[in-house]
Amino acid sequence: MRMQQQASQIAMAEMKCGSNCCQAVLAAAGRVWNIPVGEDVIAAAAMFGGGISCGCICGALAGMVMAAGIRQQHEKHPRGSKLAQDLHDQFKEEFGATCCRAIKKKRTVLKNIGNQACVELTGKAAALLVRQWEAIDN
Repeated sequence: MRMQQQASQIAMAEMKCGSNCCQAVLAAAGRVWNIPVGEDVIAAAAMFGGGISCGCICGALAGMVMAAGIRQQHEKHPRGSKLAQDLHDQFKEEFGATCCRAIKKKRTVLKNIGNQACVELTGKAAALLVRQWEAIDN
């Protein structure tokens, strides 16, 4: 199974088991890349759900940047400190915004019932994160 698909599936499964978007992306990255994502990191990520509980930065994006930072401790990415900006820009291109509230406003009313749309977005975000590293992983 391709790493992008695996990360996506793990993140979506984590969301379905009660993790928020940030926690789910971190958990997926930890498992796919075999990097240490400790309980304290997952606990800190709890505060990023729902756009930091006020609709601001999407927790999935925050999780992407946090996971990239953890991996950078073990293996440097060629983009270095610019990777966070790259992730931000790619996320915005993919989803039309980086703000949870703005992303939800773009959805139909039916898509905002429950959290299935967030589950799907989180899976795509985890895959987007993994894609950033594929060139150096191969």
